Amino acid sequence: MPTAPLISEILPDFLEEMVYLLHQTGEAALGEQMRTLRIESLCDCGHEDCASFATAAEVKVDRTVELQSMEGILLIDLNAANQVCFVEVLGRSDVKYLLDDYSERR
Repeated sequence: MPTAPLISEILPDFLEEMVYLLHQTGEAALGEQMRTLRIESLCDCGHEDCASFATAAEVKVDRTVELQSMEGILLIDLNAANQVCFVEVLGRSDVKYLLDDYSERR
């Protein structure tokens, strides 16, 4: 089974946006963590506006950080160990397009 891609490989600009927004909300350490994360799976909710993805094999949300994105809704879900496990992305056609393109190439 191939290794899951780094966020930076599929969504480099979006990753930098998230890191910047995390710095703005006082969560700079999470920004550094984001640079090391992989896209483990894509959300399968079927909502056409959803571009969410898991960054861990197991998603158990303990805390959520809401980012003040200029476009769409962006939430970073953390588990009890303060590790990012899921990135909720709604209303971001740019991110959805890149994830769909990656998914089709796999």
